[in-house]
This record gives sequence, C-alpha cells and structure tokens, in this order.
Amino acid sequence: LGRYDGLALDSWTRAQFARARNNGRPASDKKIARFYSRFNSWQGLALWCDMTRRWLDPENIAKW
Repeated sequence: LGRYDGLALDSWTRAQFARARNNGRPASDKKIARFYSRFNSWQGLALWCDMTRRWLDPENIAKW
C-alpha cells in the first residue's frame, strides 16, 4: 500500500497497453516495463494513470 514502484500487470492492463501504446498488438511484460521505466519509483502510478485516463475524460463523464 502506498508504493508505486511495481507494475500491476494483469490481463486488463496488458490489453489496455496493447490498444493505447502498441497499435493493438500484444506486448511482453518486458516491453511494458521498459516503456514505464522512465518514471522510476513512480512507474506503477504512471501505468495506472495512463491506462485509466479515459475514465476521467470529460466526454466520457458526460455520458454517465
């Protein structure tokens, strides 16, 4: 709890990464880790914010 240095890689985040960052193609965990490595100890938070950014998109919220 309260640590963001690990990546929460599961089937959902892998599928989201494929759609958002890899032209719909599956990516290895190593590739996903390499993509977020620039965020250092915040890489887990960066992954989560990146994969859920559409949840807070004003256009999506208006549809609720």
